[in-house]
Amino acid sequence: MVSSHAAFVLLVAAASVAVALARTYGSEAGPKYGYVPGSANGPANWGKLSPEYKMCGDGKRQSPVDIVTKQAVSTPNLDNLTRVYAAANATLINDGHDIMLTFDTKVGSITMNGKVYNLEKMHWHMPSEHTINGQRYPLEMHLVHKNDAGELAVIAILYQYGAPDSFYFQLRNKLAELAKETCNFAEEEAQVPAGLIHMRSLQKRTGSYFRYAGSLTTPPCTENVVWNILGKVRQISKEQVAQLATLLPSKDSARPAQPLNGRVVQFYNPPNSTISFQM
Repeated sequence: MVSSHAAFVLLVAAASVAVALARTYGSEAGPKYGYVPGSANGPANWGKLSPEYKMCGDGKRQSPVDIVTKQAVSTPNLDNLTRVYAAANATLINDGHDIMLTFDTKVGSITMNGKVYNLEKMHWHMPSEHTINGQRYPLEMHLVHKNDAGELAVIAILYQYGAPDSFYFQLRNKLAELAKETCNFAEEEAQVPAGLIHMRSLQKRTGSYFRYAGSLTTPPCTENVVWNILGKVRQISKEQVAQLATLLPSKDSARPAQPLNGRVVQFYNPPNSTISFQM
């Protein structure tokens, strides 16, 4: 019998064939899509908007998902996902769907299954796209990594309301500048130089996390992503989330949870780890 870990590796390898069909992360140039439930361009209709978006409706390994902690399979031999990041110059971008931070130079990497994945950008969804035992959080950050073969690995961090988050302090003024830039949310994107961004607060030891094989959460919904959702929920203030939210035309930028369709969610929980959920 093939172990759950071996089966997962084979699934990821097969998914890599689709990598060439998608850009690093996010939507390709194509029809405008939205997040309003029941609307013509809402999540339920993404697959009908364009042949390029067909996977959004027909895919069987779509993301995000609801993680039921009691059903997650403990897998002690997974990677510890040590993150090694350095300070780097970056650019803040508002494309009408997401607020993104892209890096002008190499900023750091993670190692997963013996492969090095370089951090290329990060962005946020409000509220969270992944849910834990049905619970949705105010914010989710995606740290998007890519290896030399074009395969993607995303680290997702969930946030709950509480104390201000230190990483966002260095973006506060730049986000205000971005809000002044024009963006028609259809054909253009607004951007401002973010300057030198320090990554210290994001390279802490990972500890526990959930892993599964999935897809981009925006069109074209390509199924070429290894998802790693951290087990520790971070804190962020309501004011910080509100500043991000005011930059987008919709209060909701989260795709609803998709069926697992038999996929296994793995769980890594090394000694002395902190986890925010009941297992």
